[in-house]
Amino acid sequence: MKYPCTCLDPRTVLFSVCLLGITAIISNQPEAAHVACTIGVFCALAAGAWRPCIVLSAVYVIIAVGMALVEKIGSTSLVVAVVMLSYIAQKFVVLALLGVSLSMAASMQSLLTALQVMGAPQSILIPCMVILRFFPTIRKDASQLIESLKTRRVLEGRGYMLSHPILVCEFLIVPLLMRSMRVSDELAASALARGLGSNKQPTVLHPLSFGTKDAVAAVLALLAAGMLMWLQFGPR
Repeated sequence: MKYPCTCLDPRTVLFSVCLLGITAIISNQPEAAHVACTIGVFCALAAGAWRPCIVLSAVYVIIAVGMALVEKIGSTSLVVAVVMLSYIAQKFVVLALLGVSLSMAASMQSLLTALQVMGAPQSILIPCMVILRFFPTIRKDASQLIESLKTRRVLEGRGYMLSHPILVCEFLIVPLLMRSMRVSDELAASALARGLGSNKQPTVLHPLSFGTKDAVAAVLALLAAGMLMWLQFGPR
């Protein structure tokens, strides 16, 4: 996998993504929420994640349009519940955009190196390694499981998942849940076997350094976070 934004220090990438993620969660005003999604789209595009960006942007637009239509119905308890769930889904979409940009802008090795250089404790390093490795592994297992089910003619046709949700849950979701438990244990054991839990200072093979591009990226992240806060708490 190529990383288009490897010119940036991974510490800068971590700072920018964490700052924008926190401000995106805080932003609950419609204008601020939409701007947060736009910022996430720009981050994903800058990292080169075109396909996930298009898919997640379409999901966000669909959710926003659905919320606008539902709000016109009234203020019943069902409408409030739907709006709240849609609001949470929008936040997950924005965080997914930022997460995709993080995974594309820096490799797992560089992120772990950055955390080690910053003196992060082992209670943070090991879960981070497990999380960064967990989703690609589960995604690969899911694709292999789906291909296996198609080969056995279990998933026939594109509408099979919608017409047989219980069978899909039994044949797809349950095996993935069982597999995820094993994968998390294996990844944690792999991290410990590689010496991630050692008290000794690790050797950094690729020294990290800040540059002009890092300063520009950090300033842009601060300006974007400030704009979101102004849209959220500014005068009406």
